[in-house]
Amino acid sequence: MDGGIGVRRSVLIRLYLIRPAADEKRHGARSLTRRGRCRFRRVARAFAELEEPIDLICASPKRPARQTAEILARSLDHDEVLVLEELAPRASAASLLRALAERAGDLDGIALVGHKRQLRGLLVALGLGKRELPLRRGAVLRIDVDTLARPRATVPRFRLCASAGELRDAFCGLRRVA
Repeated sequence: MDGGIGVRRSVLIRLYLIRPAADEKRHGARSLTRRGRCRFRRVARAFAELEEPIDLICASPKRPARQTAEILARSLDHDEVLVLEELAPRASAASLLRALAERAGDLDGIALVGHKRQLRGLLVALGLGKRELPLRRGAVLRIDVDTLARPRATVPRFRLCASAGELRDAFCGLRRVA
C-alpha cells in the first residue's frame, strides 16, 4: 500500500538468460574454448558496466555453464554461483520456475546460465515464441517477469551480444502468459 490510498506497487523480477560460451570436448569432458572464454569475458565486463542488480547467479550442473557463470560472477564481484539441477538441459521450465520461486524471495535480479533447450522452453513458458528472441552462445538476454511461481506478464528488455559486445533492444511488447 502507498500512503493508505490503496495503490499497490508492482515490482518486476529481472531474469538474465545466458547460454554458455563456446565449448569443446577435451580429455573426455566439455569445457570452454579459449576464444569462448575471451568473448564471454568481454560480454561480462560490458554487462558489469550496466550495473544491473544481480542478487543470484544460477548455473546448470554442466561444466561449460558453470565456467560461464564463474566468469560472470568474477566480473560482477559476486561471491557465489548456485548450481541448479533444474537448469539441466532436460529439466522442465515449470520445475525451474518453482525452484527459482523457492529461492528468490524478494530478489530483484537473477542470472540463469543454462542450455539452449532449457532456456527456449523457459521463453515459451513465459509467453514468448521459440525463435522470437535468439539465444546465442555467450549472450545475455534480460526478461522481466511479474512473479516466478506463476508468471502472468513478461517484458523482454535487452540482449547483450557476444560478437559485438553491444546492447540491443529486445523490447517487443508486454506478453501475457497463458
